[in-house]
Amino acid sequence: MTDQEIIEQYREIFHKYARDGIVDLDKRLRHKFAFQVHRLEHVIKELGGIVPPNRQSQYYIAFIQKGSGEKTVGHFTFPIVKNTLLVIPKRVIHSSKYWSLHCSGYVVMFNIDFFLNNAFPRQLVLNKKVFKNSIRPFLVLSGRQEKILKVIFEHIIAEHRAEDPAKNEMIAIRILELLIQCERFFTEAEALGKEIIYTPLTERFNNLIEQHFTSERSVAFYANALHVHPNHLNAISKKANGLGAKQVIDKRILQEAQYLLKSSYLTVKETAHRLGFENTGYFSSFFRKGAGVSPMQYRDSVI
Repeated sequence: MTDQEIIEQYREIFHKYARDGIVDLDKRLRHKFAFQVHRLEHVIKELGGIVPPNRQSQYYIAFIQKGSGEKTVGHFTFPIVKNTLLVIPKRVIHSSKYWSLHCSGYVVMFNIDFFLNNAFPRQLVLNKKVFKNSIRPFLVLSGRQEKILKVIFEHIIAEHRAEDPAKNEMIAIRILELLIQCERFFTEAEALGKEIIYTPLTERFNNLIEQHFTSERSVAFYANALHVHPNHLNAISKKANGLGAKQVIDKRILQEAQYLLKSSYLTVKETAHRLGFENTGYFSSFFRKGAGVSPMQYRDSVI
């Protein structure tokens, strides 16, 4: 299958299943891809500048050399600007809106099988801190860093197009080089006070939220599970996530509510119950406070 055919398949899936709220590409794609690389401008042009909320069992790295818009990854929402690096773990929900189709850059996606098939130990990928859920998934790079990544991405594209039988091994090596450089960039940002590269506490906190956000909304529950004081959890969350612990919990619930409301299959009452709200009125108040509109107004605005 050609790169163009792969992108067209994604476009068809996004168009057909956008009403799912969150497009689960593991379930919807007809073909499974262990590895793919694309120039960003081709992808965004084919998708019309909109990538709906989706998740997939692939690791995702994008480098936006030129572009403007808005990106959401998990509970992070941030602007797309020149030289934005995105590193997204598998199964993390993300979406994009580009204000213009005039953009450039690269996108690489791969799963762990790609490395195993090429005799690389899985821990070379799994141990990378940039793929931890607690890491802020974006970084704006310097001109020096931009040049380093451009060379690596171009090498990956060249190998992908080559006819050499050993090209997949070389691609795997280049992806490992890409991961190492990305981790260095995040570490450099941390040293300069711009970024926190990794904290085990926020990693466990984010994982617990994914497990319990439909049933537990109090900071005390998560602090108790993590064996820390709620004030300590709140302080660490603010430092790592830019949001207090309660804000992170509520934003995850609101995000899921917005995704579910985009689906025509659930009523507001059913959405509320799925998210653990026994009282629909309380859910509506919660949603209005976070989104600025009622659940029904939000649903009408996206249909």
